[in-house]
Amino acid sequence: MEIDRHPLALLQDRLSREGKHEESAKVKQQFLQEVRESGDFCPCKAKCELHGDCFACVQIHRGHRGHLPYCMWDMVNERIAEVAGLTEGSFRKYMTDHPGCCDGSPRDVPEAEEDRE
Repeated sequence: MEIDRHPLALLQDRLSREGKHEESAKVKQQFLQEVRESGDFCPCKAKCELHGDCFACVQIHRGHRGHLPYCMWDMVNERIAEVAGLTEGSFRKYMTDHPGCCDGSPRDVPEAEEDRE
């Protein structure tokens, strides 16, 4: 079973955002039931005793904080790519709109009243 971007999970999220909480809860339970019945849904290739036990896996990873569970890498990488793209694009626009701001030269800062006397 492919959990990422599953149609029921996407529907549940949309219903929740629309404030349709009862419908959202029903769809969430339907999604979780499908996950439970699907058998092996874990994308991790490592052979470990936690394979398929998401709760225990996440608790262990949170505990040692060494790295994220493999199943979350793709999602986190997507978010980082989105943020990096926005930041770089935003920074380029800011530099265009504010020439000289980021080249190491001193900024034009108005003097305070007490500094002028």
